[in-house]
Amino acid sequence: MIDAILYVADYPALAQYLSLNHPELLRQTDQGEIRLPPVIDGFARTKSVQNGSAVLAYARFREAQAAQWRGIPGIEILGEAEFTGRGTADAVYGQVFDDPDKLAKYDSVYDRTPREVDDGQGGVITVTPPDRFGVVAGA
Repeated sequence: MIDAILYVADYPALAQYLSLNHPELLRQTDQGEIRLPPVIDGFARTKSVQNGSAVLAYARFREAQAAQWRGIPGIEILGEAEFTGRGTADAVYGQVFDDPDKLAKYDSVYDRTPREVDDGQGGVITVTPPDRFGVVAGA
């Protein structure tokens, strides 16, 4: 198994490509029609994070799936590692956080900026999102 963080700069374009070239990778109705809005199916993943048309997802692939997704236009794998149990996510996220270009893409979708929010008692508190948006169980 391979754990990976997928980055898609233009999800609508990817969904269009998949609908024409690999419709089996999109969730379908019982009648075989692609569900709308299009949802990628067929591998374990976290709930995706979206900003505009860009998307991030943490995925777990079988070897053949990983090879297939590496070759699909519009998908960029920001980090990947063989799933070995606990610590796998550290290796995957480490590849993203150690590379300024990958981190810039990651941050363009997942906002880690601390925010001030109303505490409900007339004050404010600072909430800092976690560095990681998600991990598939066991990693």
